[in-house]
Amino acid sequence: MKRLFVAVDVDESTRAEIAALSATLKDQAAATLNRTRITWVHPDRLHLTLEFFGDAGEAIEQRVVTALASPLSIAPFRLSFEGLGIFPRSGTPRVLWLGIAEGLTGLRALHAELRARLGDAAMPADEFNPHLTLARFRDRVSRLDVKGMALMKAAAGPCSIDRVTLYESHLSPKGPTYTQVAQGAFAPCT
Repeated sequence: MKRLFVAVDVDESTRAEIAALSATLKDQAAATLNRTRITWVHPDRLHLTLEFFGDAGEAIEQRVVTALASPLSIAPFRLSFEGLGIFPRSGTPRVLWLGIAEGLTGLRALHAELRARLGDAAMPADEFNPHLTLARFRDRVSRLDVKGMALMKAAAGPCSIDRVTLYESHLSPKGPTYTQVAQGAFAPCT
């Protein structure tokens, strides 16, 4: 079994902007959240997940690779980020994320085409809520304290999106590492 997911990657410039934003947020968290354990996403691992398969067998992996083999009928689009938020929407915060400012229509179309190609290999349908995870809270933290962080001005991008990547995630105590399994390019513009 492999932990698999399909994601959109951001370019190096946007990655650097998000890394700078995360550094500022880390400083703010250290000042306001005391000893709360927070796992920050390393800049090299930043991505926007379109479909998560969890522990998947070889049949699912091959189905996804096949689904990505022919060009996706999506035109390349621009993606930019703005605004911070937390999951879940109520209760104890677990995730701090960066929202989408531009490219939401393209992401939704991409997600829909991917799900159509995957058929029953796709995970059960949940509401698609595109976001870029910045951090995970490992301890209970006050929603009010985290909401204070979420009020900070946060923006990054734009970057051009013209492909998706199937990754295998390897978990370790030092954090996950991702190995590219396959890519799916968008159809050339005509």
